[in-house]
Amino acid sequence: MKDPRTFRYLPLLLALTFTAGVAPAGAETTDEPPGWPPQDTDGEFVPVPSAYYDPIEIDACDSTVTLTSGDVEEVKWKVRVREDGSTVIRYRGDTTVDLTRESDGAFVDELDVSGPYTERISADRTEVSVSLKGPSLLWPLSDIEADVLAREGVPEFLYFEEGRVSIDLEFPEDLTIPEPTSVEVTENTARDITDVCELLDEAPPKGES
Repeated sequence: MKDPRTFRYLPLLLALTFTAGVAPAGAETTDEPPGWPPQDTDGEFVPVPSAYYDPIEIDACDSTVTLTSGDVEEVKWKVRVREDGSTVIRYRGDTTVDLTRESDGAFVDELDVSGPYTERISADRTEVSVSLKGPSLLWPLSDIEADVLAREGVPEFLYFEEGRVSIDLEFPEDLTIPEPTSVEVTENTARDITDVCELLDEAPPKGES
């Protein structure tokens, strides 16, 4: 499974992202995977693990939206473990995703989510900061996150092509609880924003033009 604190955000780099919260489609959610945060990469950008591209099921748009890797999978990360035990992860590289809505089969093909982003994770993993540049996807996994996005005046499930969104999250010390206790948007210069649900409303089922 994916760590409850990872893969929440995604420009991605399949928001997403290794940041927090969604299990791959069909996965169990009881065991925590080894190796997170990842090891230092000695100043080098290296390919992300294959699990980065696993499918994700998202409760959105009055249905379930499955996000799968597209034809482009060129994401790399550079991991730095600081002396205080915190971890900084920088992601870059071209990548695309496909979106499929379960209720009607609406299909978005090869959506570019190549925006670079950075994660900062505290040593005890209770504090996570994420900064994403477009093009990127962003969605909430808890009510508190949904409320924060609503206050920002953006769609709950959004795609932005330009600008940056930076978010600080605080989590309980109990690592089995994926929901944050505090969420703050510290920067929002996102532009060319698209509501993903509206994008799916306009999309045909897979295989139809």
